[in-house]
Amino acid sequence: MRNATTLSILSLFLLAGCGAASARRTTAHLLEETRIVASRDASGQYQFDTYSAEDLFRQGTALQADAHCSDAVVRYDRLVEQFGASRFVSPALYNAGLCLQQAGELDASAAHYLRLLELVPDSPDARHARLQVTGVLTSRERWDEALASADVLLSREDLASDERLEGMARRAQALFGMRHLEDAQRAAEDALSYYRTRRGEEVVADEYFAAAANYVLAETLRGRSEALALPSTEVTAQHEVLERRAQLLLAAQRAYFDTIRLTDAHWAAAAGYRIGSMYETLYADMTAAPVPPPSSALSDAALALYRDEYRAELRARVEPLVRHAIRYWELTLLMVERTGVSTEWAERTRAELDRARNLLASGVLPDRDRGGALGDPRGAPAPTPDAAP
Repeated sequence: MRNATTLSILSLFLLAGCGAASARRTTAHLLEETRIVASRDASGQYQFDTYSAEDLFRQGTALQADAHCSDAVVRYDRLVEQFGASRFVSPALYNAGLCLQQAGELDASAAHYLRLLELVPDSPDARHARLQVTGVLTSRERWDEALASADVLLSREDLASDERLEGMARRAQALFGMRHLEDAQRAAEDALSYYRTRRGEEVVADEYFAAAANYVLAETLRGRSEALALPSTEVTAQHEVLERRAQLLLAAQRAYFDTIRLTDAHWAAAAGYRIGSMYETLYADMTAAPVPPPSSALSDAALALYRDEYRAELRARVEPLVRHAIRYWELTLLMVERTGVSTEWAERTRAELDRARNLLASGVLPDRDRGGALGDPRGAPAPTPDAAP
Protein backbone atom coordinates (compact mmCIF):
# COMPACT_ATOMS: atom_id res chain seq x y z
CA MET A 1 0.00 0.00 0.00
CA ARG A 2 1.30 3.47 -0.84
CA ASN A 3 1.96 6.07 1.88
CA ALA A 4 0.35 4.01 4.64
CA THR A 5 0.35 5.78 8.00
CA THR A 6 -2.27 3.95 10.06
CA LEU A 7 -1.17 1.77 12.96
CA SER A 8 -2.61 -1.72 13.09
CA ILE A 9 -6.28 -1.51 13.95
CA LEU A 10 -5.82 -4.24 16.50
CA SER A 11 -4.40 -1.57 18.81
CA LEU A 12 -7.85 0.03 19.02
CA PHE A 13 -10.15 -2.71 20.22
CA LEU A 14 -8.83 -2.52 23.79
CA LEU A 15 -10.29 0.98 24.00
CA ALA A 16 -13.85 -0.24 23.30
CA GLY A 17 -16.66 0.77 25.66
CA CYS A 18 -18.90 -1.39 27.85
CA GLY A 19 -21.09 -4.26 26.68
CA ALA A 20 -20.91 -7.99 26.17
CA ALA A 21 -18.31 -7.80 23.39
CA SER A 22 -15.93 -5.62 25.41
CA ALA A 23 -16.40 -7.87 28.42
CA ARG A 24 -15.20 -10.84 26.39
CA ARG A 25 -12.17 -8.84 25.26
CA THR A 26 -11.38 -7.90 28.83
CA THR A 27 -11.52 -11.58 29.79
CA ALA A 28 -9.10 -12.39 26.99
CA HIS A 29 -6.87 -9.59 28.18
CA LEU A 30 -6.79 -11.01 31.72
CA LEU A 31 -5.44 -14.24 30.30
CA GLU A 32 -2.49 -12.45 28.74
CA GLU A 33 0.87 -13.42 30.20
CA THR A 34 2.47 -10.97 32.64
CA ARG A 35 6.20 -10.67 33.34
CA ILE A 36 7.69 -9.68 36.69
CA VAL A 37 11.34 -8.64 36.64
CA ALA A 38 13.13 -8.17 39.98
CA SER A 39 16.18 -5.96 40.45
CA ARG A 40 17.99 -4.33 43.39
CA ASP A 41 18.23 -0.58 43.85
CA ALA A 42 21.25 1.28 45.25
CA SER A 43 20.21 0.45 48.84
CA GLY A 44 19.92 -3.24 48.09
CA GLN A 45 16.13 -3.25 48.14
CA TYR A 46 14.27 -5.25 45.51
CA GLN A 47 12.37 -3.38 42.81
CA PHE A 48 9.76 -5.17 40.71
CA ASP A 49 8.87 -4.28 37.13
CA THR A 50 5.59 -5.84 36.08
CA TYR A 51 4.45 -5.66 32.47
CA SER A 52 2.44 -7.53 29.86
CA ALA A 53 2.35 -7.66 26.07
CA GLU A 54 -0.40 -5.07 26.15
CA ASP A 55 1.77 -2.73 28.22
CA LEU A 56 4.62 -2.97 25.73
CA PHE A 57 2.23 -2.53 22.81
CA ARG A 58 0.64 0.58 24.32
CA GLN A 59 4.07 2.03 25.04
CA GLY A 60 5.17 1.32 21.48
CA THR A 61 2.12 2.92 19.87
CA ALA A 62 2.45 6.00 22.09
CA LEU A 63 6.12 6.40 21.18
CA GLN A 64 5.35 5.84 17.50
CA ALA A 65 2.62 8.47 17.58
CA ASP A 66 5.17 10.91 19.02
CA ALA A 67 7.64 10.05 16.20
CA HIS A 68 10.07 8.21 18.52
CA CYS A 69 10.45 5.35 16.08
CA SER A 70 13.58 3.68 17.42
CA ASP A 71 12.21 3.57 20.98
CA ALA A 72 8.87 2.27 19.71
CA VAL A 73 10.58 -0.54 17.77
CA VAL A 74 12.49 -1.56 20.92
CA ARG A 75 9.14 -2.05 22.71
CA TYR A 76 7.62 -3.93 19.79
CA ASP A 77 10.63 -6.22 19.43
CA ARG A 78 10.68 -6.90 23.16
CA LEU A 79 7.02 -7.85 22.98
CA VAL A 80 7.66 -10.32 20.16
CA GLU A 81 10.64 -11.90 21.89
CA GLN A 82 9.06 -12.24 25.34
CA PHE A 83 5.41 -12.86 24.47
CA GLY A 84 5.60 -14.97 21.33
CA ALA A 85 2.10 -16.43 21.77
CA SER A 86 0.40 -13.07 22.32
CA ARG A 87 -2.23 -11.70 19.97
CA PHE A 88 -0.19 -8.48 20.03
CA VAL A 89 2.69 -10.07 18.08
CA SER A 90 1.13 -9.37 14.69
CA PRO A 91 0.22 -5.69 15.24
CA ALA A 92 3.57 -5.10 16.96
CA LEU A 93 5.51 -6.44 13.98
CA TYR A 94 3.32 -4.55 11.53
CA ASN A 95 3.63 -1.27 13.38
CA ALA A 96 7.39 -1.73 13.73
CA GLY A 97 7.68 -2.34 10.00
CA LEU A 98 5.58 0.71 9.24
CA CYS A 99 7.57 2.88 11.65
CA LEU A 100 10.90 1.80 10.17
CA GLN A 101 9.57 2.24 6.64
CA GLN A 102 8.55 5.82 7.35
CA ALA A 103 11.97 6.43 8.93
CA GLY A 104 13.69 5.24 5.74
CA GLU A 105 15.14 2.08 7.32
CA LEU A 106 13.76 -0.08 4.55
CA ASP A 107 15.72 -3.30 5.03
CA ALA A 108 14.82 -3.40 8.73
CA SER A 109 11.23 -2.60 7.79
CA ALA A 110 11.11 -5.51 5.32
CA ALA A 111 12.54 -7.85 7.96
CA HIS A 112 9.66 -7.03 10.34
CA TYR A 113 6.97 -7.48 7.70
CA LEU A 114 8.49 -10.78 6.62
CA ARG A 115 8.69 -11.99 10.22
CA LEU A 116 5.01 -11.19 10.68
CA LEU A 117 4.18 -13.24 7.60
CA GLU A 118 6.29 -16.09 8.90
CA LEU A 119 5.05 -16.13 12.50
CA VAL A 120 1.37 -15.23 12.02
CA PRO A 121 0.51 -15.82 8.33
CA ASP A 122 -3.24 -15.88 9.05
CA SER A 123 -3.23 -12.58 10.93
CA PRO A 124 -5.63 -9.79 9.88
CA ASP A 125 -2.46 -7.74 9.29
CA ALA A 126 -0.99 -10.24 6.82
CA ARG A 127 -2.57 -8.76 3.68
CA HIS A 128 -1.33 -5.26 4.46
CA ALA A 129 2.08 -6.58 5.50
CA ARG A 130 2.39 -8.36 2.15
CA LEU A 131 1.47 -5.17 0.29
CA GLN A 132 3.97 -3.15 2.28
CA VAL A 133 6.87 -5.58 2.01
CA THR A 134 6.38 -5.94 -1.75
CA GLY A 135 6.70 -2.18 -2.10
CA VAL A 136 9.72 -2.02 0.19
CA LEU A 137 11.52 -4.82 -1.66
CA THR A 138 10.85 -3.01 -4.94
CA SER A 139 12.21 0.25 -3.53
CA ARG A 140 15.36 -1.57 -2.42
CA GLU A 141 15.70 -3.14 -5.89
CA ARG A 142 15.68 -6.60 -4.36
CA TRP A 143 14.07 -7.75 -7.57
CA ASP A 144 13.94 -11.54 -7.09
CA GLU A 145 12.35 -11.16 -3.66
CA ALA A 146 10.00 -8.45 -4.89
CA LEU A 147 8.78 -10.66 -7.74
CA ALA A 148 8.20 -13.62 -5.41
CA SER A 149 6.36 -11.39 -2.94
CA ALA A 150 4.19 -9.89 -5.69
CA ASP A 151 3.25 -13.37 -6.89
CA VAL A 152 2.24 -14.40 -3.36
CA LEU A 153 0.25 -11.18 -3.01
CA LEU A 154 -1.60 -11.73 -6.29
CA SER A 155 -2.52 -15.28 -5.28
CA ARG A 156 -4.75 -13.86 -2.54
CA GLU A 157 -8.47 -13.73 -3.24
CA ASP A 158 -9.28 -10.97 -0.75
CA LEU A 159 -7.57 -8.07 -2.52
CA ALA A 160 -9.48 -4.90 -3.34
CA SER A 161 -9.09 -3.68 -6.93
CA ASP A 162 -6.58 -0.98 -5.98
CA GLU A 163 -4.51 -3.54 -4.07
CA ARG A 164 -4.52 -5.97 -6.97
CA LEU A 165 -3.44 -3.21 -9.36
CA GLU A 166 -0.62 -2.36 -6.94
CA GLY A 167 0.54 -5.97 -6.92
CA MET A 168 0.41 -6.17 -10.71
CA ALA A 169 2.40 -2.95 -11.10
CA ARG A 170 4.98 -4.12 -8.55
CA ARG A 171 5.34 -7.39 -10.45
CA ALA A 172 5.99 -5.50 -13.68
CA GLN A 173 8.56 -3.31 -11.94
CA ALA A 174 10.38 -6.35 -10.53
CA LEU A 175 10.49 -8.05 -13.92
CA PHE A 176 11.88 -4.91 -15.50
CA GLY A 177 14.47 -4.60 -12.75
CA MET A 178 15.54 -8.17 -13.54
CA ARG A 179 15.86 -7.12 -17.21
CA HIS A 180 13.19 -9.55 -18.35
CA LEU A 181 11.89 -6.98 -20.80
CA GLU A 182 9.30 -9.03 -22.68
CA ASP A 183 7.84 -10.44 -19.46
CA ALA A 184 7.82 -6.98 -17.92
CA GLN A 185 6.03 -5.55 -20.95
CA ARG A 186 3.32 -8.22 -20.74
CA ALA A 187 2.94 -7.70 -16.99
CA ALA A 188 2.62 -3.93 -17.46
CA GLU A 189 0.04 -4.38 -20.23
CA ASP A 190 -1.93 -6.79 -18.02
CA ALA A 191 -1.94 -4.24 -15.19
CA LEU A 192 -3.14 -1.47 -17.51
CA SER A 193 -5.85 -3.72 -18.96
CA TYR A 194 -7.03 -4.55 -15.43
CA TYR A 195 -7.07 -0.84 -14.53
CA ARG A 196 -9.06 0.16 -17.60
CA THR A 197 -11.68 -2.57 -17.25
CA ARG A 198 -12.71 -1.88 -13.63
CA ARG A 199 -16.35 -0.78 -13.33
CA GLY A 200 -18.65 0.43 -10.58
CA GLU A 201 -17.27 -0.09 -7.08
CA GLU A 202 -14.12 -1.68 -8.52
CA VAL A 203 -12.95 1.51 -10.24
CA VAL A 204 -9.45 2.44 -9.07
CA ALA A 205 -9.48 6.10 -8.08
CA ASP A 206 -5.76 6.59 -7.37
CA GLU A 207 -3.85 6.51 -10.66
CA TYR A 208 -0.40 6.09 -9.08
CA PHE A 209 0.02 2.39 -9.86
CA ALA A 210 -1.62 2.68 -13.27
CA ALA A 211 0.99 5.34 -14.07
CA ALA A 212 3.71 3.11 -12.61
CA ALA A 213 2.66 0.26 -14.91
CA ASN A 214 2.49 2.59 -17.91
CA TYR A 215 5.97 3.84 -17.08
CA VAL A 216 7.29 0.26 -17.02
CA LEU A 217 5.70 -0.33 -20.42
CA ALA A 218 7.52 2.71 -21.81
CA GLU A 219 10.78 1.58 -20.21
CA THR A 220 10.58 -1.88 -21.77
CA LEU A 221 10.17 -0.35 -25.22
CA ARG A 222 13.12 1.94 -24.56
CA GLY A 223 15.19 -0.98 -23.30
CA ARG A 224 14.52 -3.01 -26.43
CA SER A 225 15.56 -0.07 -28.60
CA GLU A 226 18.83 0.41 -26.72
CA ALA A 227 19.71 -3.23 -27.35
CA LEU A 228 20.01 -2.40 -31.07
CA ALA A 229 23.65 -1.36 -31.45
CA LEU A 230 24.66 0.48 -34.62
CA PRO A 231 26.87 -1.81 -36.75
CA SER A 232 30.27 -0.86 -38.15
CA THR A 233 29.21 -1.73 -41.72
CA GLU A 234 28.09 0.34 -44.68
CA VAL A 235 25.69 3.25 -44.34
CA THR A 236 22.67 1.25 -45.57
CA ALA A 237 23.02 -1.33 -42.79
CA GLN A 238 23.33 1.42 -40.17
CA HIS A 239 20.21 3.11 -41.50
CA GLU A 240 18.22 -0.14 -41.27
CA VAL A 241 19.14 -0.53 -37.61
CA LEU A 242 18.36 3.12 -36.94
CA GLU A 243 14.94 2.69 -38.53
CA ARG A 244 14.09 -0.28 -36.30
CA ARG A 245 15.37 1.58 -33.30
CA ALA A 246 13.40 4.69 -34.21
CA GLN A 247 10.15 2.73 -34.39
CA LEU A 248 10.66 1.36 -30.87
CA LEU A 249 11.67 4.77 -29.57
CA LEU A 250 8.55 6.43 -30.95
CA ALA A 251 6.44 3.70 -29.35
CA ALA A 252 8.26 4.34 -26.07
CA GLN A 253 7.64 8.07 -26.42
CA ARG A 254 3.90 7.51 -26.89
CA ALA A 255 3.87 5.31 -23.77
CA TYR A 256 5.67 8.02 -21.79
CA PHE A 257 3.05 10.53 -22.97
CA ASP A 258 0.31 8.15 -21.81
CA THR A 259 2.04 8.01 -18.42
CA ILE A 260 1.95 11.80 -18.20
CA ARG A 261 -1.75 11.84 -19.09
CA LEU A 262 -2.50 9.71 -16.01
CA THR A 263 -1.61 12.88 -14.06
CA ASP A 264 0.32 11.36 -11.17
CA ALA A 265 2.97 13.99 -10.40
CA HIS A 266 5.83 11.58 -9.63
CA TRP A 267 5.46 9.38 -12.69
CA ALA A 268 4.63 12.34 -14.96
CA ALA A 269 7.91 14.00 -13.97
CA ALA A 270 9.81 10.74 -14.47
CA ALA A 271 8.25 10.24 -17.91
CA GLY A 272 8.96 13.82 -18.94
CA TYR A 273 12.57 13.43 -17.90
CA ARG A 274 12.87 10.20 -19.89
CA ILE A 275 11.44 11.69 -23.07
CA GLY A 276 14.18 14.32 -22.97
CA SER A 277 16.87 11.80 -22.13
CA MET A 278 15.85 9.66 -25.12
CA TYR A 279 16.92 12.40 -27.50
CA GLU A 280 20.22 13.04 -25.78
CA THR A 281 20.97 9.32 -25.62
CA LEU A 282 20.21 8.85 -29.30
CA TYR A 283 22.50 11.78 -30.05
CA ALA A 284 25.25 10.13 -28.00
CA ASP A 285 24.81 6.75 -29.66
CA MET A 286 24.74 8.17 -33.17
CA THR A 287 27.78 10.40 -32.73
CA ALA A 288 29.70 7.52 -31.11
CA ALA A 289 28.71 5.00 -33.78
CA PRO A 290 31.48 3.51 -35.97
CA VAL A 291 32.15 5.47 -39.15
CA PRO A 292 31.00 3.28 -42.06
CA PRO A 293 33.77 2.37 -44.50
CA PRO A 294 34.07 4.47 -47.69
CA SER A 295 32.72 3.02 -50.90
CA SER A 296 36.23 3.00 -52.44
CA ALA A 297 39.81 2.74 -51.21
CA LEU A 298 41.32 6.01 -49.89
CA SER A 299 44.78 7.16 -48.90
CA ASP A 300 45.42 7.73 -45.19
CA ALA A 301 45.03 11.49 -45.55
CA ALA A 302 41.84 11.16 -47.60
CA LEU A 303 40.46 8.62 -45.12
CA ALA A 304 41.07 11.00 -42.22
CA LEU A 305 39.31 13.79 -44.13
CA TYR A 306 36.42 11.44 -44.98
CA ARG A 307 35.96 10.58 -41.30
CA ASP A 308 36.11 14.24 -40.21
CA GLU A 309 33.55 15.25 -42.81
CA TYR A 310 31.29 12.32 -41.88
CA ARG A 311 31.37 13.30 -38.19
CA ALA A 312 30.72 16.96 -38.99
CA GLU A 313 27.76 16.17 -41.21
CA LEU A 314 26.39 13.70 -38.66
CA ARG A 315 26.73 16.26 -35.86
CA ALA A 316 24.79 18.80 -37.88
CA ARG A 317 22.06 16.26 -38.61
CA VAL A 318 21.60 15.05 -35.04
CA GLU A 319 21.93 18.38 -33.24
CA PRO A 320 18.11 18.82 -33.37
CA LEU A 321 17.87 15.79 -31.08
CA VAL A 322 19.54 17.80 -28.32
CA ARG A 323 17.18 20.70 -28.97
CA HIS A 324 14.25 18.30 -28.57
CA ALA A 325 15.75 17.11 -25.27
CA ILE A 326 15.97 20.69 -24.03
CA ARG A 327 12.38 21.36 -25.08
CA TYR A 328 10.97 18.37 -23.19
CA TRP A 329 13.03 18.99 -20.09
CA GLU A 330 11.79 22.59 -20.04
CA LEU A 331 8.20 21.33 -20.36
CA THR A 332 8.82 18.83 -17.58
CA LEU A 333 10.05 21.53 -15.21
CA LEU A 334 7.00 23.67 -16.02
CA MET A 335 4.75 20.69 -15.26
CA VAL A 336 6.51 20.08 -11.93
CA GLU A 337 6.18 23.73 -10.97
CA ARG A 338 2.46 23.66 -11.76
CA THR A 339 1.82 20.62 -9.57
CA GLY A 340 3.94 21.93 -6.71
CA VAL A 341 5.00 18.35 -5.90
CA SER A 342 8.61 17.83 -4.85
CA THR A 343 10.26 15.02 -6.83
CA GLU A 344 13.83 13.90 -7.43
CA TRP A 345 13.06 13.86 -11.16
CA ALA A 346 12.90 17.66 -11.18
CA GLU A 347 16.47 17.84 -9.89
CA ARG A 348 17.67 15.31 -12.44
CA THR A 349 15.89 17.25 -15.19
CA ARG A 350 17.55 20.52 -14.15
CA ALA A 351 20.97 18.87 -14.17
CA GLU A 352 20.44 17.31 -17.61
CA LEU A 353 19.02 20.55 -18.97
CA ASP A 354 22.20 22.37 -17.97
CA ARG A 355 24.32 19.67 -19.60
CA ALA A 356 22.32 19.76 -22.82
CA ARG A 357 22.65 23.54 -23.05
CA ASN A 358 26.39 23.23 -22.51
CA LEU A 359 26.42 20.55 -25.19
CA LEU A 360 24.93 22.90 -27.76
CA ALA A 361 27.43 25.56 -26.79
CA SER A 362 30.47 23.28 -26.89
CA GLY A 363 29.55 20.66 -29.47
CA VAL A 364 30.88 17.97 -27.14
CA LEU A 365 28.52 15.53 -25.44
CA PRO A 366 29.18 15.44 -21.66
CA ASP A 367 29.22 12.21 -19.70
CA ARG A 368 25.84 11.39 -18.24
CA ASP A 369 24.10 8.77 -16.13
CA ARG A 370 22.05 6.60 -18.49
CA GLY A 371 20.63 4.43 -15.72
CA GLY A 372 18.49 4.94 -12.65
CA ALA A 373 16.24 3.26 -10.13
CA LEU A 374 12.90 1.78 -11.04
CA GLY A 375 10.69 2.18 -7.93
CA ASP A 376 11.85 5.52 -9.23
CA PRO A 377 12.84 4.93 -12.94
CA ARG A 378 15.66 4.31 -15.58
CA GLY A 379 16.90 5.85 -18.88
CA ALA A 380 16.15 5.97 -22.72
CA PRO A 381 16.24 7.52 -26.38
CA ALA A 382 13.89 8.49 -29.43
CA PRO A 383 13.93 10.41 -32.76
CA THR A 384 11.24 12.96 -33.73
CA PRO A 385 8.27 13.94 -31.57
CA ASP A 386 4.80 12.84 -32.66
CA ALA A 387 2.88 14.67 -29.91
CA ALA A 388 3.36 17.03 -27.02
CA PRO A 389 2.71 16.11 -23.39
